[in-house]
Amino acid sequence: MTSCRVAACVAALAALSCAVPHTILALDLNRLYGHHTKRSEYCHPYEPFKCPVDGNCISIQYLCDGAPDCIDGYDEDSKLCTAAKRPPVEETASFLQSLLASHGPNYLEKLFGSKARDALEPLGGVEKVAIALSESQTIEDFGAALHLMRSDLEHLRSVFMAVENGDLGMLKSLGIKDSELGDVKFFLEKLVNTGFLD
Repeated sequence: MTSCRVAACVAALAALSCAVPHTILALDLNRLYGHHTKRSEYCHPYEPFKCPVDGNCISIQYLCDGAPDCIDGYDEDSKLCTAAKRPPVEETASFLQSLLASHGPNYLEKLFGSKARDALEPLGGVEKVAIALSESQTIEDFGAALHLMRSDLEHLRSVFMAVENGDLGMLKSLGIKDSELGDVKFFLEKLVNTGFLD
């Protein structure tokens, strides 16, 4: 709806309220602009995102658009908006789990540092690492979320930079099999392409 049409509607309502002085008029701007939310147990497919606090359902197009639609602004939360650009947590956890299954419980120590022993347990486990990879805007945020040592964080940065520069030798030096190189490179590039190194 154009601003002229909105102004005309507001003017008409003002005139109506003067003509009928004892009438209370409420203007629902969400309906006026054609943007409305609904509260229900389940959200409709065309408004699939449910705000956690108020239960309003909103369209995906309104997520991370710079204007809060949830009462608490959750739809503009930086972690949510970062995760929306990244591989799903389940996919990341599955990928990490497959590397551990192929190479043993201490394999990811080569990537994430000494705290990544025992199937990532000192870092909180595979799920926590997957969530941190998904929600952390940058590698610095990731290091802070998992309390990585500076040396481990710099090593991880060098691995990502090698991938960004097309240097697969770094991945091979970590013991990644030729058959896995493509998948590992693809996964790391997804993070790099969404600003992980910024």
